[in-house]
Parts: sequence; structure tokens; C-alpha cells
Amino acid sequence: MKKITLLVVAMLFGSLTAFAQFSFPSVPGPTNVAAGTPVTLNINDVGNSAAATAGSYVSFSVSVDWTEGAGGPWSSEADLTVTTTAGSVVIDPATTGAGTSGAATTMTFEGSFTAPYDPSVDGFLDIVLNQSFAGSDADWSNIVVTVTPPPACGDPENLSAAPTDVAVTISWDAPAFGTTTGYNWEVQPDGVAQGTPGALASGTTAGTSVVTGNVLTASTAYEVYVQTDCGVDGTSAYVTTGFTTTAGPPPANDNFANAQAIDCSTTNLMGSTSLATLDEDDAPDGGGADMDAPNVWFSYDSAAEGAGDITVDLCPSTYDTSVLVYTGTSGNLTFVAGNDDNIGVCGQCCQSNVTFVANGTDTYYIAVEGFNFGSTGDFDMTVSCVAPTPPPANDQCANAEALTLTVTATGTTVGATTDAGDPPTCDTFGQIADVWYSVNLTLSSNNLSIVTTITDTSDQANVAVYTDCDGAAGNSVGCSDANGGETLTINNLPAGLYYVRVWSDGNAPPSSGRTEGGFTVTADATLSTGSVEDANAFTYYPNPVKGELLLNAQKDIQDVTVFNVLGQQVLRVAPNNADTAIDMNGLSNGAYFVRVTIDNVTETVRIIKQ
Repeated sequence: MKKITLLVVAMLFGSLTAFAQFSFPSVPGPTNVAAGTPVTLNINDVGNSAAATAGSYVSFSVSVDWTEGAGGPWSSEADLTVTTTAGSVVIDPATTGAGTSGAATTMTFEGSFTAPYDPSVDGFLDIVLNQSFAGSDADWSNIVVTVTPPPACGDPENLSAAPTDVAVTISWDAPAFGTTTGYNWEVQPDGVAQGTPGALASGTTAGTSVVTGNVLTASTAYEVYVQTDCGVDGTSAYVTTGFTTTAGPPPANDNFANAQAIDCSTTNLMGSTSLATLDEDDAPDGGGADMDAPNVWFSYDSAAEGAGDITVDLCPSTYDTSVLVYTGTSGNLTFVAGNDDNIGVCGQCCQSNVTFVANGTDTYYIAVEGFNFGSTGDFDMTVSCVAPTPPPANDQCANAEALTLTVTATGTTVGATTDAGDPPTCDTFGQIADVWYSVNLTLSSNNLSIVTTITDTSDQANVAVYTDCDGAAGNSVGCSDANGGETLTINNLPAGLYYVRVWSDGNAPPSSGRTEGGFTVTADATLSTGSVEDANAFTYYPNPVKGELLLNAQKDIQDVTVFNVLGQQVLRVAPNNADTAIDMNGLSNGAYFVRVTIDNVTETVRIIKQ
């Protein structure tokens, strides 16, 4: 290592009226610096031969004119070390002016001493010049070292922030310099400059720590700014640090065990699943909703609040919701109702609305969640209740309403109770709303026909026939479930009392939107073909018919009566001939029942008028 000792004569200026920064005389150079051979320049000695102004200096700046030599150096490969008796400070690369090329440039190296430098006490000051790229060298010229005293008001030191989910504790150390009278502080959103109007929190304090109020948002980034106030000596610059608030605790009703009670007065209850966890993930799915997302829990005590149709509305929510309703206990829940997206009610995707029937006894548990595990957000829930409709008089088989053959009866499934114990053989969904009728067959062998039609809000009037009120599959003699009005024909039934079950799918509204409602039901029975003597047989054609229906028999036809599907008589003739034509031109298009009597034996056929 080469060492060049320079005795520098201080420049004296008129009378100094204040302690200010001091610049040592320039080292003109050029000083060639080769990689691997740092060059040390002595700027001042212990005795302060450079006659630097007495005082405590805390920082330095070294300016250098740099030009490349051999070996292809870059100015960014230059570094400088400043050494006093108190220690050394390395600046690498230059603070300003360094580049990734060999272009000539002026660089500055700025930093703070390891301890205050007072040349009147110990003036020793060296700088070490270095190039790092092997095999290269560069010329350093016009080197000027400037030392700077402390500011009149020092910056706060060691600023730190300790956040919670909604607040932050800000701490710092007092500055090393200046006479402090207090501090100014403020908190801004991340990336927002100090002094911008609308700071989230701000104030003044005499101490070195402060706690904000609960004004912050969980899991959010912020900036904190602190400034020293030195009274008549002014203020420091603001120092800053960033922080992010914590996620915060989960909602109080995060788990099934802590379900929040709701009732029919619950309106626009605001909540969030953003910090929730997934609880009861083994609970059954249903209604298009899966138990697979972070959820919160609510409870509806129907014993206290009453029975009825309970609607949970999440339509105003701001994320993709799902809702599931259960009865039971933790780990042993029974599905009641569910919904993922109810576009028909909400008018948009993708929020939920579900209605379930509370029985007035059970407590119902409602899980609000997103459509999958990554779906969380804010929800808005309203609960509404409608008092239950009393069940029809023939809600139970024991109270079955008797049907008169060929006479149409009106009925409804509105208010009918759930009958899940013995589902019809053609509809095993397990939850239906049904009513019951009975029909007495007196012929030795009967062809029984049951016809239902929809009359209002329902889209179903399904039919099954049983030999007794047990309702078990083994007692079923016929079943039809085509999701509309039905025509069920069962042949060769012996004489006896039969029970007719009419139902729609479930009095707990399913996700398909099916509803209960009114219907008509008509029963008719004719002697089975195998039991009618050939002499009483007849033929009829055409079917469908547009004008006349032709009847041909071996004996005289005593009576022909035509009924519409409502059981109303619309036409009757007494031909007393074996062959006759029934004029149907005056009838509206649709289905009709034609009852033919021959030799006091009656048979009914169904025809279509076009």
C-alpha cells in the first residue's frame, strides 16, 4: 500500500461568526488507483496540521473527478473508506455519479463518522481509494473532503412501528443533536407522502412513543412519519418507516359452538368471512352449496321464535356467497336447506337466498360462507319469517278425503307437512308435501284411472295409489312422477278401498324453485276388459277425434256421457243403438272422459278432442 502524507495549511477567512462545515484543500492529483493496490491519502494528522476549525463534525462528503485507466474499469467499481481514530466507514459504491461504464464522471461519497470528529482534539483523518475490478486502474483527481457539523435539530433515531390489526405503537430514540422540545408524527396509507391531507392519525408528543387509536384496517400497509421539534432551533426532517397491520382475530361466531343468535327482526346484519376459518367441514352439502369455505355461524331457535317459513337473504352481499341450514349437534348435523346462487330472487349472480320451514321445536344452524375455499368477503344478511300455513284437512292418510268416481275434487299441497318416512316408489328424494284421498272400488276387477291437473302456483301434482295407509313401497300399486299434472292408470285391481297420495317435491323450498299449490284430482274405474263379457264389448274411433266419435257394440248402447277433466258433464246421449256417432264439434280441444253404458255395465275411456 502506498501512503502519501499531505501537510495541509488551513485557509483562514475573515472572522468566523458561526460553526459551519469545513472543506479541506483539494488534492489535485491525478492519483492512479489500481485494483488490488488501494491508495491511502492523509487529509489531517493528530495535531490538526490542516488547521480545521474546532468543533464536533458528524458527517462527511468526498468529491472526486474520475477517469478510466487500463483494463476497462467502471466508475461503479470505485469505493472509498474514511478513517478517523474512532473508526472507519466504507462507502461502496459512490453516493452519486457512479456508472456502469468507463465514462469520466464526478462522484461523491457521503456518510457519517462512527463518532463525532473534533480536529482540535484528534485531527487524524485518512481516506482510502480503491478499484475492485481485477486488472484495471483509474485516475482520481481534484479530491475534496468536506466535514459537516450536526444540524441544530437532529432527526429522530431508530424509528420503529409495532402494529396490531387496528392500531400501531410508534417508538423512536431522541436525536443525538439539538435541544428537543417535542415531536410531530402522522400515519398515512402506504405510498402517501407526509403532509398529504387526510392522515389516518397524527399529533404531537413530548415523549418518544405514541399509540394511535383503533383507526387502521387489518392486513393493510401504512407509512409512519416522525419529526423532531427543537423550538427556536427549528425542526428536523421527517424520518419514515413502513408497517403492515396484523390479520386480526377471527369473528366471534367463527365456530359452530359460538353461533350468533338471530331472529325474525334481524335486518341488514353486516359481517365478514375474511378472517373466518372452515368449521364443520364434514357436514352434508345440499341445495347447490358445499361446506368447503371459511364460514361463520348463526342460530335460529324456533322453539322461542316460532314455526314458519324462514328466509335468509344475502342478496346485498359484496362477494360470492353460499348458505347452508342444519339441525343437530357439532359433528352430527342434518341438512335442512341450502343455496349457492339465487339469481331468480337476487336478480344477479352470485349471492344467496334460501327459505326453510322451522317446525317450532328445533334450533336451526345457518352457515354463511363463500362458494369455494378461496372465496371470502363481506356479507349483508336479513332474516324474514312467514307464519306457517295450517295443513289441509287431508294432510294425513288417516284423514283421507273420499273421492266419488268421475267427480273432480279440488285440493292443495300448500301447508302440507313433510312426509319423509315412506317416499313414493317413483320419487325417492326423501322430502315431499303430500295430501291423501280414498277411492272405493266395487267391481270385481277394476281399471282405475287417476287424473290430476295444476290449477295455480304448483308445478307438480304427482300421484301414487296404495292398498292401505301404511304408505310403504310394498303396498304401492301405482306411481307417477312426471313433474306436472298426471294420468295414472292401474288395471285389474280387485274391489276394495284404495288410498291416493298427491304430492309436490318438498315443503322445504329446494334450489330448483319448485312450489306447492292447488290441483284437481279425478278418479274413475271401469270393469277390466277381461271381466267384461264379449257381448258388452265396444270399440271407439278415431282417437284423437276432430268431429264425430264413432261407437260400435254388439248390444245396444244405453247411455253415453262425456265429462271434462274437471268432472263436469258436457254432453249426454241415449242412442239405444249398437252403432252411434257422438258429435263433438261443439267441444273445446282437450282431454275428455267418455262413459259408455251397455246392458247396465259401464266403461269409461279417455279421448282427446282436436
